[in-house]
Parts: sequence; structure tokens; C-alpha cells
Amino acid sequence: MKKYIIIAFAAAFAFVSCKGFLEEAPKLSQSDVLTLSTFDGLDMATAGAYAPLASSNWYGASFILSNEMQTMNGKRWGPMISKYESGRFKDEYSVHYSSNNTKALWGTAYFVILSCNSVINTIENEENGIVALTQDLDNLKAECLFLRALAHFDLVRTYAMPYNIAVAAGSKEPTCLGVPVVLTVDATAQPARETMVNTYKQIIDDLLEAERIIDPSYARAGGTDKYAKITITAIQALLSRVYLYSENWQEAANYATKVIESGEYSMWPAEKVANGTSSVWREEPRSKGEVIFEVYVNTTQTYGTGNENVCGMTSYMGYGDCGASTDLLNLYEDSDARKSLVSPDDKGDGLFTMKYFGKGLGTIDASNIIVLRLSEMYLNRAEAVLHGATSKVSAAEDLATIAKNRGASPLAPTLANVYTERAKEFAWEGHLWFDLARTGRDMTRTDVSGTSIPTNIPAGDYRWAMPIASREFTVNPNLVQNEGYSNK
Repeated sequence: MKKYIIIAFAAAFAFVSCKGFLEEAPKLSQSDVLTLSTFDGLDMATAGAYAPLASSNWYGASFILSNEMQTMNGKRWGPMISKYESGRFKDEYSVHYSSNNTKALWGTAYFVILSCNSVINTIENEENGIVALTQDLDNLKAECLFLRALAHFDLVRTYAMPYNIAVAAGSKEPTCLGVPVVLTVDATAQPARETMVNTYKQIIDDLLEAERIIDPSYARAGGTDKYAKITITAIQALLSRVYLYSENWQEAANYATKVIESGEYSMWPAEKVANGTSSVWREEPRSKGEVIFEVYVNTTQTYGTGNENVCGMTSYMGYGDCGASTDLLNLYEDSDARKSLVSPDDKGDGLFTMKYFGKGLGTIDASNIIVLRLSEMYLNRAEAVLHGATSKVSAAEDLATIAKNRGASPLAPTLANVYTERAKEFAWEGHLWFDLARTGRDMTRTDVSGTSIPTNIPAGDYRWAMPIASREFTVNPNLVQNEGYSNK
């Protein structure tokens, strides 16, 4: 990680403007020490830690788009279709990476981790004497614990082999490595990569503590998007996902049930899912429904702006480098409302996802990025039950809930059908690459453009873990590169 750059400036940059979310830009005129010495300063620092999630290095673009273009969901239709085809995402489409050409999530995610650590460590240091109610401080700490866990989780999914492969490898190095777990702000630290098991343990520990200390009714005040705030159900939803990835089937089911039974969310009906003027994918702000946690994106904020955001890259009216494939289109029955979300361009020649239609902001547009939603909880629980978890609701019932609300035929309760339903439901939301990896399945596709595009990446192949950038080894010699890649 960029230790000497990020750590030195993490606390100050935690206050980067997230105007669209806060409706007020935090002030930069005070020193870090002075700002973090008051509750208001800690509150602003916590709010500022959300902003980088909208970065083009993370949910604002590449974390979603590269993971889609590496699978059967994506296709490059070329400059004859797209209005401005920019040449981006070629390496992602060919799954061709090196230490000098890899995903940029590393620096952005550790930036957020260090920003969160500044708040967490300040709150935990009782000698600071901050005047505030204990519960108010706990709420801020819970938000930062969630963001720290999310950052570590997205890092380990990106830069490490899948959990099941890593654990099966046992002590074999470096296959079983996770990512550096960073819990302090230390300009001299050069942390080594943790084991996969310990990486996941820290993620889960952070989320369990956040669940324990947050006020169940708490949601950050102010802002334009009430779903872009961490709540107890967002914490529980992420726990369900992390437990699913780490194959703790019972807890994955338990936490999915907590979210479903919270009464806070409801399934979108087919008519709201389908592409059209009333589609939930075009709503701003979104009405009450499935969204548990999303990243707010607006063209006026520091992060997530420009035509290279998700909206611009998946629209033939923007750059349009990231098109959808006929492989994806063919997954759906004609009656399935989700089929309309894989739509032709204005010439009828290419296909694009309609999940990032935009907010009508002008030539440069933006869409909020959903991170957690209710449908995932039903499918998490169904998968967990089929792996032996106990639940008062069967896998067949959970699969039927999804199908009923999409206009699709219900599928028999098998793991293969759960995977199929996940592929249909979460297309272009950044799930498929990770779902294939964690379940030990090959990536296969038939609708490709170009002779150098792989149509199969077998389970266990070194390409399931991205290389760590060569510059990170310059500042941290304790890092170990992933198998299959050079440090240079």
C-alpha cells in the first residue's frame, strides 16, 4: 500500500468534500489533531470516510465494471456502436493483468481504512476527553468499523485467492494469504499480508462489534440519500455475505433472516424492476424497497464524476466501453422482467445494461451504486440452507420469492439453480466474478469480440487473484506477490 503517502495524509483527506451526501463540505482549515478532538470533528471525519467509495477505483466504476467485463456478462461492442468508445477496460475483458497494470482498489481502500482508524483509535483513547454521549461515539465507531470491514473484504476478494482454495491450501505460501490487516495509523508500518483466515476473522470481528454497539435506530442525520448510510441492517446484511464467502453457512442464513425479518425492506415487484420510466433503476431518490446500502454518486462531488463512472461506461450515449453480452440476455425467459434490463443501443446493434440509466443530470450523468439489497438475503439463505444450514424457511420458498417478483418460473432448490438465480438477479452489480471464484466454478463465455478474449478460466487458475501493483513493493518490502505475477 502507499504507506508513506496515504498514512501521512489520511486523517486530513478524510474530510474530502462529499457535498452530495452531506449537503455541506467539511472544513479543511483545522489541523487533524484539533478536528479529531471534538465530536463534531469526529462526525465530519466519519462522514468523509464514505466519499471514496464513489471513486472510479471502487464502486464508482472499476470495482463493478472490471468484475463484470471479466465474466460472461460483459462484451466490447466497439466504436461503431458506442458514441465515444474510449479504449478502456480492454485488459479487464481479456483478464490480462500485470503488476504494472492491475486494479487500483488497493490505495483507495487502504485510504478509507486509515481514515476510519483515525476515528476509531481516537474514540477508543479515553484520555482524549471528547465531550459526547457514549452512544453517540459508539454510533460513529460502528460506521467506521463497517467501512473498515467493507474495505478489507473488497481487498481480499480482489487481491487474494478465493477463501475455500486458500483454506484448503493450508500452510502453503503464498496461496493461503489474505491482505494486510491495518488497524492503526502508523507512518512507519510496513505490514505483511495476513493469512486468509485471519483476514476474514478481522472483518467479522469488526462487523460483530459494530452490530453490538450501534443504536438499532441510528442512521446518520442529513444528506440526500437515506440509503447511503450505515444502519444495523446494513451491518447484518454484510455479515450474511461475509459468512457466505467464508462458508459459515449457519451464520450466513441467520443474518440473512435478521435482515429479511426486520421489516425495513420489501421486494421490488416485476413492474418496478423492468426497464422503463417507472423502473427502480431510474429513481432518484429511490423509494422504499430492496436497497439496504448504496453508494451515493453525483456529478458535483469530488469522487465518482466524469464519463468514466459506471453510468458513462455502460451507456452508448457515454463512452460505452462496457457492453452486455447475448450470453447474459439468453439467461432470461421472455416473461422475466430482468430481461428488459439488457437492452439494445439506439441502433439496435449492441447490448447494454439499463441498471445505470442515470439521474438526468446532463451530458455527464451518474447513478447510485447498490452494495447490499434484500434479494441477496433470500439467495444467501437459500444457498446456506442447501449447504446444511437450518432455517424455518426452505430454499425452495426463497427461490420462489425471487421468481414471483420477477415474472420468472420458480427453479428447483439446487445449488446450481441458486447460482443461476444469482447470475440473473445481480448482473452488472459486481457479483458474478466473485460468485464464480468462491464456489469453485469455471468462468465460461461464448459471446466474445476478439480472438484474444479467453472463453474459459478454470477454477483455481492464478487469475482469480489480481496482482498487487509493483509500486506497493517499493514502499513495503514485506508484501508477497500473488502466484503467477512478477513484482516488476
